[in-house]
Amino acid sequence: MAADYCYYKKKNNGAFVEVIFNDLPSNDFNALGKNATLLMQGDQNLVVSMVPRSFYEPVCPPNSLDFGFSSTAMHWLSKLPKHLSNHIDVNVSAPVEDKAIFQAQSQIDWSTILLARAKELKSGGQIVTVNLSVDEQGRYVGHNLVDLNLKDILHEIWKQMQIEELIQPEEYVGATSQSYYRTEAEFTACLEDPQSEVYQAGLRLGDTRTMLIRCPYRSQYEDDRDAEKFAQGLTQATRSWSEHTLRNALSNRSNQDISDIVNQFYQRFTARIRENPGQFSMDYVQTYLRIYKK
Repeated sequence: MAADYCYYKKKNNGAFVEVIFNDLPSNDFNALGKNATLLMQGDQNLVVSMVPRSFYEPVCPPNSLDFGFSSTAMHWLSKLPKHLSNHIDVNVSAPVEDKAIFQAQSQIDWSTILLARAKELKSGGQIVTVNLSVDEQGRYVGHNLVDLNLKDILHEIWKQMQIEELIQPEEYVGATSQSYYRTEAEFTACLEDPQSEVYQAGLRLGDTRTMLIRCPYRSQYEDDRDAEKFAQGLTQATRSWSEHTLRNALSNRSNQDISDIVNQFYQRFTARIRENPGQFSMDYVQTYLRIYKK
C-alpha cells in the first residue's frame, strides 16, 4: 500500500489523498493503525481511515472512490450454504448438487460485492482484485496436479481425529470451509453481460488473467533442503487461513479444549510434511481483474 501511495504521489504532486483500509471488526486494527501512522508521518496531504466492516457492505460514500484494491479475500462467502458430510472443502470433493449450491452462493456474493463498489466508484474509477481461483487445468491453491492435495491432507487428519473420537461427528461436519474458488469465467460473466445488474450499474471488465504462483516455502526447501523449516513455515501459512474454521466447529467446547485439539491437528499436519517434504506444496492459483466504472 505504501508503495502504491508513493507512486501516486510522484505522479500527482500536491494532490490530497485519503486511503481507506477495510477489514473485519475482529481483525487487529491496532497494528494497522500503527502502520497507518508511519505512512502519514510528515505528509500533510495524506489521511488514512479504517472501516471495520465486511466488504459485502458499503465501505465508502457514494461516488467517492478513485481506486480500490483487494487481495486474496473474496473467495470467502457471506454465509455457509450448507455443511458437507464427505469433506471439509467443497472445492476439492463434493457431490454435484452440493457444489452447485456453493457456486450459486458465490455468484450472489460476487454480484453483491461489485454492486457495492459500483455505488462507491466515481465515473472512470477502477478497482483491482487478486482472488484465489481455479484455472482451466483444475488447479487451485494447494493443488497443483503434481504434489499431494493440501486440502485432502487437512481433511484426512480431521477425519482421523473423528475416528479416534477426539472430535464428535457434528464437529467433523462443522469444519466445512465457508469458501468457493471461482473460475475466471465466473468472475467475468456479470461484467460482460449487458443484462446483469453489475453491468447496468456501470462496471466493465478492463483486463483479466489467471496465474499459478509457486509456493515460496517449497522453493526455499528446494534450495536449502531444510525439511523442518519447510514443515513449520508451511504449517504456519496454512494455519493462518484455516484455523478459524476449526475453532468454529469446536465452539461448544472450553477454550482450553479448543486450543488443545487445534494444536494437535496442526502438529499432525507438520509431521506429515516433515515425513515427506518433497510431495508438499502450496502453489497459489490467482485471477487478476481490473474493473472500471463508465
